[in-house]
Amino acid sequence: MLICFGLMIVLVAVVASGCPPRGAQPTPVPGDGQQREDIDISALVGQWVDSNHANILLLPAQRDGCVVCHDGGAFAEQLTEQAAIERDFFISIDCRACHTGRGQELMEAGTVSIPTAENVQAGTGALCFACHNERRAPNIADENRSAPHFSSQAGVYTATGGIRVEGFDYGSTTAHAQVENTCVRCHMTEGNQDFASHTFQVDNVAAACGQCHENIQTVNLTAKNDYDGDGETKGFQEEVAGLLDLLEEAILAELDGGSIELGGGQIQFKDTSGEIVQVEDEVYLAAYNHTLVSQDGSLGVHNPMFVVQLLQQSYKALTGEDVPGAEIR
Repeated sequence: MLICFGLMIVLVAVVASGCPPRGAQPTPVPGDGQQREDIDISALVGQWVDSNHANILLLPAQRDGCVVCHDGGAFAEQLTEQAAIERDFFISIDCRACHTGRGQELMEAGTVSIPTAENVQAGTGALCFACHNERRAPNIADENRSAPHFSSQAGVYTATGGIRVEGFDYGSTTAHAQVENTCVRCHMTEGNQDFASHTFQVDNVAAACGQCHENIQTVNLTAKNDYDGDGETKGFQEEVAGLLDLLEEAILAELDGGSIELGGGQIQFKDTSGEIVQVEDEVYLAAYNHTLVSQDGSLGVHNPMFVVQLLQQSYKALTGEDVPGAEIR
């Protein structure tokens, strides 16, 4: 009874904050630009409640500059200062964030500029790119050793993120880059509920990837080659995980028993006593790219070619050698 009552309160709150009740104005469906009536709003909201977008991160929401992506109402109105919010509480990324104001504008425009690229053609996924990016263009000469922001998928997907090794021509998996509506196409597929999924997970692999990958059952498809040099060609995500482990070991070896921590928007390099130390540019490059790929969350699926090259070249820049035994892309 308490659980049902709690869910009822959540539903009422969400409806009041921007979700229309059943039978009200048609609800736009991301990805196809169509309007639909008679959506089971309780089922849709139930998916949203269980998603990460329903969780309010209060610490960044309370910061000027950060609030615009961490408060749903602030995003819709593009408020960058918390003092501009005319309420005494913060809200999560709710209905209004995507379906009113700036969110609706981005989905209709289909283009967005991110720190590493201007006027990216992303379809309705432009809405996602607006916040899921590195926040600032990386620079190997950055004395502050800035870290990529959490959930920086846009830079990986577009192959514009990360710190590059000079003289190497980085590629991109064009088949993924040309997916219509980018993020929305794979993360908001339609199931048997007759509305786009609001879990924001790839919870239907066949619907998300089956148009190009026939009979696909897992996103961890067998890789074309052995990219991490362990002598075995495994699932692609496993190959990327292996590369991440190799790169982390190489970084820690350079720190001679030290460690890496993320804090205050920086990558902090520490010695064995826990004191912050300065490192060579190659160490920072490797750590930045390791962080970017790790926090992207897809283990390379968003842009397979770019991710493998970024990690392999980071390893080479740091150690002076190619990944031993690996197929170098």
